[in-house]
Amino acid sequence: MSSAIRDPRIFGLEPPAFPARRAAVLRACSAYGRGYVALLADPFGLLIGQLCAFFGLSVYVKLVEMCQTTEYGVAWLGSGRLFTNCLHALLFCAQEMALFTALLAAVLVWRYRRRVPGGRQRAVIWVLAFIVFPALSAIEVLEIAHFKLFLAPLGPEELRLVSWTGQIVTAGNVFGVPEVAVGLLAIAAWYYLAPPALWLPQMRGRGGVLLMGFLAVTSTATGLAPKPLLTEALLTPHPLLWLVIGNRTDPAWASGESSPMPSERAVRRYTVKERPTNVLIFVLESTRAASTAMYNPEATAGRDLLRLRDEMVVFDNVYAPVPTSAHAIFSILYGVYPYLGPFWTSTGASVAADSMAQVFGRAGYLTQFFITGDLSYDNIHSFAARGFDRVLDINNWPGQEGYALLPWGRDDRLLIEEIKRFIAANPKLPFFVFAMTSNPHHPYAADQLPALRHAGVLPAAARAAAGAPETDTGDKAAYERLVDYDLRLLAELYNWMKRKGVAERTLLLVLGDHGEAFGEHPGNFGHATFIYEENVHIPCFILHPRRLGLPRHITQLGSEVDLRATILDIVGRRDSEDGSGMSLLKEDRGRTVANFTENGVSRFGLRDARYTYIYTPHAETEQMFERSHDRRETRDVSRRDPLVTERYRVHLQRWEMEHQRLLDKILQ
Repeated sequence: MSSAIRDPRIFGLEPPAFPARRAAVLRACSAYGRGYVALLADPFGLLIGQLCAFFGLSVYVKLVEMCQTTEYGVAWLGSGRLFTNCLHALLFCAQEMALFTALLAAVLVWRYRRRVPGGRQRAVIWVLAFIVFPALSAIEVLEIAHFKLFLAPLGPEELRLVSWTGQIVTAGNVFGVPEVAVGLLAIAAWYYLAPPALWLPQMRGRGGVLLMGFLAVTSTATGLAPKPLLTEALLTPHPLLWLVIGNRTDPAWASGESSPMPSERAVRRYTVKERPTNVLIFVLESTRAASTAMYNPEATAGRDLLRLRDEMVVFDNVYAPVPTSAHAIFSILYGVYPYLGPFWTSTGASVAADSMAQVFGRAGYLTQFFITGDLSYDNIHSFAARGFDRVLDINNWPGQEGYALLPWGRDDRLLIEEIKRFIAANPKLPFFVFAMTSNPHHPYAADQLPALRHAGVLPAAARAAAGAPETDTGDKAAYERLVDYDLRLLAELYNWMKRKGVAERTLLLVLGDHGEAFGEHPGNFGHATFIYEENVHIPCFILHPRRLGLPRHITQLGSEVDLRATILDIVGRRDSEDGSGMSLLKEDRGRTVANFTENGVSRFGLRDARYTYIYTPHAETEQMFERSHDRRETRDVSRRDPLVTERYRVHLQRWEMEHQRLLDKILQ
């Protein structure tokens, strides 16, 4: 082929520009390398640039946190709120700006005093620039996953559970959160690939002084300015400052004088016709009343148990005092409202009162505690195991390797098989067994159970075509399959006990430890952050072939703190302790139960037959819902009658004082 034919200009084309482009790329890389070398030769300039990256990432985290709230979760562009939201973001970034200003001032003073840093100072600067500040930014970014769950930054109390970081990261799918992934990529880009000092103007002379003055004035003004009031989230604290020195806002009554609550008058309503010998408490992890067929005709979970409705005593109105498992175990075993704070380890206390297991143990019962989860979490073992002859969890359960491992424990079939083995091995001795499942816990890993692996969750379009409500997400569908799985295991156990002749001699009390939320209220997902109906209303029922002579439904308002008194009442034993509860076989039409949570934002509340009252200390806001007309608690009526709201506020204050006095007696 001739050179004329090979010449691309014959076809109207220009020769390829690859050599020119390659040269341009090489020149850019060379300039980048020279700039990076020059940057390393100017350690103070490098450190100032890294401080800017630190501040920029802090602002990014704050904006992500704002977008998790109901107030700022809508699109900013096109909503007519761009200016307002940006102004609020500036106010919420007051601590970020103040910290940046203070650090920048320290670096400028350092540079002024040491214009040419020595070898050690260079090493310190490089460590700060390439290790310390990136690590701090990574902590901030990873905290986004915590904020999405609890609408509050990670606090010092959560640091006590640092040994559980691996499991919490896995269960919470931290690295699967898009905002976390973007933040980690930004850390790599801003701190290492393209440090701001490469492209920001140098801060020297009068320009640096003017910038410092501007930052000082701005940070002071934003710090002193009132912040927008949000009851659902804590947006004001800097995540790193809150992690180190954060503290919960004390309730308004924290410094008040103690005054006793009036005694509640309860009268006998029901009497059992037979006294069971054995007690089996079966606790369902993260199971709310509305997701079970016994409480909600539209629910799919628990339909197998409806065939046993003639053998079931359903307590219609029982609530968890606190929507966490550890607090539930405490309330059930000790019959008192649980300790304050999100974690048992944060109390630094031990229990001086008798556990229910100790009461039955002294009466000659075999006492067993089985849980497919881990009692070392938050050192729950220290108060839960007291009085039990044997305690099994995933740390010491023999033969557990043959059962699937989920994020928070083994397949709950392990629990059923162990209960059967224990009862079969001790057919004539009375027993007190506390058994607890773990499978329905977030992140709802239904596909990890062999029995559910092939019964996949329907796609969103298929669920919508089937008429599923908007809140019926894939997570919710997986959760309800896990709840149904545990209830089918329960039915299997109960039918086995009937065949063995054990059910007639056993009080089998079944309950959820707390509820679970799927967006029924803004920002309310999971269980620990709020105390609305979906978080704390739990199923609670007795299974017995003749219902012990009790009616099918008992409507008395109650709490998990009442279950100890109820159990001892049914089996005919006296309690050794004065607790907070009353037997649910009694009637008190004026009964009030309390709920609170301190996971993320603190909230305290009361429920009676008519109203739900919720108080949020950090914002000093109140909500009231008329339960008789608004069971889902969606219409706040707190401003409709201020005198009624004030009455509940005073009642809550008196309850908290009495609660604290009782805790002082039983905790050492």
